[in-house]
Amino acid sequence: MTGDSAVRKKILLTCILFLFWVIFTATLALYDLVLGAVSSALVAVLTVALLGRALDPRITPMVLLRLPVFMVRLIWEIVKANYDVAKIILNPRLPIDPRIVEYRTYLPDDLPRTVFSDSITLTPGTVTVELTGDMLNVHCLCPYHQEGLAGLERLVAWLFGVKKEGPARGAQETAFAAEGGAGSLTAGRPERGGEV
Repeated sequence: MTGDSAVRKKILLTCILFLFWVIFTATLALYDLVLGAVSSALVAVLTVALLGRALDPRITPMVLLRLPVFMVRLIWEIVKANYDVAKIILNPRLPIDPRIVEYRTYLPDDLPRTVFSDSITLTPGTVTVELTGDMLNVHCLCPYHQEGLAGLERLVAWLFGVKKEGPARGAQETAFAAEGGAGSLTAGRPERGGEV
């Protein structure tokens, strides 16, 4: 990393941290602004000294601009999944068939894959059990929950500006029944609907 590039990244990180400072303190008093600027600069310098870089190269201004929209859409998915899981809990006649699904992602590297994995785990009814390379093992409460994985993957791909290349990827027909036996994933979705 050249000296000029490192300085620009430190300045960008300082500005991002300062913006968060202003939002979280909710004040524009001179004392708070000066303290926030000094604290932000200090954290940026320490981050670069300890990690060797200011920001992950995938965190670009476009990603930062898309982040609020991503967060709103993710919260909406979480609300829908909460409703679906609440219906399952309150009515035991609804289908519950827990399984582990292998899902191969087209996201290119660690940061987008980690955001995807965390988004799955934040959504009720699904938990990422393991992430190895481009393969995720995801626990799904019901068979139709796996259908929502592709939508979350597209959302994360949009956030990072990733274009899907090559043949279709996604969930593999690997299942784990709650009783400990193997089952098969059904292609159909129950009539009642609901997504992750």
